[in-house]
Amino acid sequence: MKGEAKERWMRLCEQAALEQDPEKLMQLVVEINRLLEEKEQRLLRTSQQQAES
Repeated sequence: MKGEAKERWMRLCEQAALEQDPEKLMQLVVEINRLLEEKEQRLLRTSQQQAES
């Protein structure tokens, strides 16, 4: 799963760097942001679990 997420992240960034259509670029940015938010939540949960230990 982690490898798949990283691979998707990299593909989206590559596509966004080259995208010329503003609507498609916005879709890519929204998806990249979603992945970042998911990662942030995972990191916060991990941090909280470690603090409780």
